[in-house]
Amino acid sequence: MLVVFVHLSNVERKNFPTHLTGLFQFGNLGVDLFFVISGVVISTVTAGKFANPRGAATFIKHRLSRIFPIYWFYCFIFLVGYLVNPLWFNNSTGHRVNIVDSFLLIPTHGVLLIMQGWTLSYELYFYLMFSLMLCIVSERLAPVFLSLWGASIVAGALLFSSSNWPVLDLAASPLILEFLAGCLVYHIYHKASLHPHAGTMLVAISFLWLSSTIVWTFYAHRGSQLWIQDSRWARPFTYGVFAAIFLLGLMELERSNIIRFARPFEAIGNWSYSIYLSHLAIVEVVGRVIAHFAVRLPFAILLVYVVSIPLVLLVGYLSYNWIEVPLMNLLYKGPVKSEFTARSLAPVGHHPQL
Repeated sequence: MLVVFVHLSNVERKNFPTHLTGLFQFGNLGVDLFFVISGVVISTVTAGKFANPRGAATFIKHRLSRIFPIYWFYCFIFLVGYLVNPLWFNNSTGHRVNIVDSFLLIPTHGVLLIMQGWTLSYELYFYLMFSLMLCIVSERLAPVFLSLWGASIVAGALLFSSSNWPVLDLAASPLILEFLAGCLVYHIYHKASLHPHAGTMLVAISFLWLSSTIVWTFYAHRGSQLWIQDSRWARPFTYGVFAAIFLLGLMELERSNIIRFARPFEAIGNWSYSIYLSHLAIVEVVGRVIAHFAVRLPFAILLVYVVSIPLVLLVGYLSYNWIEVPLMNLLYKGPVKSEFTARSLAPVGHHPQL
């Protein structure tokens, strides 16, 4: 939903003369939080399954089955739209897209059909490396492997800038450190015994860190967070550090029974992958229609928000129950229940990244 607000903010910037939602640009940190969560989730579901080639093969099979089918569904929809009228897509790149790279999530310097799909290329790289670790490394040596991986990323990023090889750029990207930070969060949570009030302290520290980042952005960069988004190191250092501390804090708060998350938030978590894939088209269409017919209305951008957010949630809900769950039932050959029949909205095995 943070990413949804970023794109709503972009719609306002492009189509409306108002400047009401400047802070929403920092919603890009939703991607970094997603990466850290990935590290925690994958560490959780692979505990006790190391040095097992067959288990590693099952792991990567399930990851590919979870990512690609629903992604391809939306890619086909976007491809049809692109073939009907390329002018609907990517004005900043001359209305060009990389179709093959889009469907296979191959790292590219170009543009994908689903623009936010670049994050899934990072996900797949992390899954492939993790499956390699599951295949050859014992659980006792896993922290050593992860540490060496992190050190190689730091060395590669310092020694080499961008190249003509997008795959190498991805492999040496400091953003991979956010996945590894998630693995570290998992190990701290399970190996260390923190004070019952540690969660409160960690969440407070994370918000202090984020607030300092925002204040510095407005002071030194005229309010534009592009200095974070477009930097190899600034993004993991600002958003990534916030995400790791914030997530560990929330996990500790939940373990201490200081907070409990309401079921509506769990439900949105279930729908999150569908929301992530579909929301940009919905936001763009709603924004363009209202900009065309009602741009003269006072605070027309608020109408974009009022229409877009419920519509994004509705499409995510329908997509999860009518597309994702049937696909999981087919591919996993197990009873993955939709919200029409499930009593619990967010069992661990149904996490959107699984």
